Amino acid sequence: MNFAWDIEMAIQRLNRDHRFTRRNRATATVSTLPTVKAMVDCFERYLSLTIADGNASSDTITTYRNRTAQFLSWCRERELYPALVSTSNILEYRKHLIDGGKTSPTIRLSLISIKHFYTACLAEKLVKDNPALGVKAPREKREVSSTINYLSLEELQRLIDSILPTYKIRGDKTKQIQVLRDRILLGCMALHGCRSVEMYRANLGDISESGESYYLKLDGKNSIRTILLRPDLAEEIVEYKKVRSKTKEKLNQNSPLFISLSNRRYGQRLSRSGIGHIVDRYLEKCGLKHSDLNRNLSPHSLRHTAGTLALRNGSDLRQVQDFLGHADPKTTAVYTHVLSSQEDNPAAKIDINF
Repeated sequence: MNFAWDIEMAIQRLNRDHRFTRRNRATATVSTLPTVKAMVDCFERYLSLTIADGNASSDTITTYRNRTAQFLSWCRERELYPALVSTSNILEYRKHLIDGGKTSPTIRLSLISIKHFYTACLAEKLVKDNPALGVKAPREKREVSSTINYLSLEELQRLIDSILPTYKIRGDKTKQIQVLRDRILLGCMALHGCRSVEMYRANLGDISESGESYYLKLDGKNSIRTILLRPDLAEEIVEYKKVRSKTKEKLNQNSPLFISLSNRRYGQRLSRSGIGHIVDRYLEKCGLKHSDLNRNLSPHSLRHTAGTLALRNGSDLRQVQDFLGHADPKTTAVYTHVLSSQEDNPAAKIDINF
């Protein structure tokens, strides 16, 4: 990894130039400390063998690796040797993230990654302690329910209707694939509450049929769940597979459900950023992306839409919890709080002309 090599060269220059701090010189010399490469290699082994009991997703490993790389780059810029980093240095890094406008969840993930990095090094006795232990991200000040943005039933219908039905497209297989792909993608996210990462990981082999029903297996954050597809959505998926099979694409069980149609990446798995771009494009097209009241919708808002509309139309809390794959019912209860605050607003019951 280049960042490790760069840091190592910087440390060697520091040693030659005698620019170590008095504390660092008193503690150790470069020759008696583990190299940055050794620490990074140790972390790589830890990521593959220890995180999620050795079964971490590639997304999780990439995230931990990238967040740690950012921290090591910060150390390099400040001429800090990673093996000699103290808790005070970790607190300085947290302040650096706060000053950079990073949100509490982002800071929390960075600190978790750094903590794992030093846990790995400590296990192989490359460092004497874990300086990140006990360092926490700042608390979020905003109300959790304020993060729930969703589409009304009328807005959702407008969003779905903005994608041309396939019967209006003749001959052009690529255009048919695009239309079906986009309709299925938005349908899965807004009607079944699927996450972007679940759509990114979905394969054709994850679709199964039993009797007259179709199911889709979803590989989520920390669990796998299977959803019963709406019949109308299942019909479009069947048609989507038929159209793709008529092209030169070689389909198998591991073929991605959602593919890129760009010239450079045609037929490859649609990236998570690509999924976000498609959703944002249709939200912009319908004038729903932003509003005068600062309601900013994102791809995750489609998941909020599915949960909120399901509750509004009579599903109970436990049904929606299973529907969305929430491990904690408190997470689902936020949707109930949002609806009750809208439908039972005490201020609206005060009988006064205003």
